[in-house]
Amino acid sequence: MLKNGLKALIIIGAALLLHKTAFAAELVELPVDELAKESVLPVFDKSVSVKNRRVVTAGRIDANVFYGMALTEPIYDVSKFGFSAYYNWNEENALGILFSKNMSGVSSYATQLQNQFGLDYNYAPKPEMTMMADYNIKVFYGKMSLTKSIVINTMLFGSGAAGMVKFENKAYPALALGMGQKFFFNPHWALRFDLRLYMNQAPIPFNSKLNPSSPAKPAKDEFEERLTYTTNLDVGLSYLF
Repeated sequence: MLKNGLKALIIIGAALLLHKTAFAAELVELPVDELAKESVLPVFDKSVSVKNRRVVTAGRIDANVFYGMALTEPIYDVSKFGFSAYYNWNEENALGILFSKNMSGVSSYATQLQNQFGLDYNYAPKPEMTMMADYNIKVFYGKMSLTKSIVINTMLFGSGAAGMVKFENKAYPALALGMGQKFFFNPHWALRFDLRLYMNQAPIPFNSKLNPSSPAKPAKDEFEERLTYTTNLDVGLSYLF
């Protein structure tokens, strides 16, 4: 038993000695250039291929066809088709024109109101087309790799446009602000997305004469007007000449 107690004292003493050794204070000095930094630059084997732009836009023209959809339109048909063309005078700026033609008719929600309450919004003046001058400022150009063999070039840009929106009875001045993104499959073809907020005067589609009990239906010029904001998403195909 005395022998076992002696072994226990030896083990405890060794543990205390090792504990003291492990936490011994020691000052370690490292060169400043070897200390970790908050951020570091990536190192590439072929830095030239990373710097070079695969898609050069300066001095070139790009043409686009697109399908648009109004995201916040309750009454009129939300669909439109259009085209646009831009001249890129450098790698940061482009100026062009855009034209879109609205689909005729009303939305599914307006059709539901007509079926349930007899409100026929086909009497309200509908938007027909949009024509604008559009300025694009390209804020970011990058490369995205989905696989080891496919690289997609991307371009993020902001847009500001001014022009007019034509309804069946009248044309109104309009402004649009937005942002967009291009995904280039090769140096010429790209998939383009535009999200814009349109601001313009427009007829209010709600009128008391639309009530089924009204003896006469309203004319196109009998609808009041107000400042209208419409969010629109365009998805299209772009070709760079």
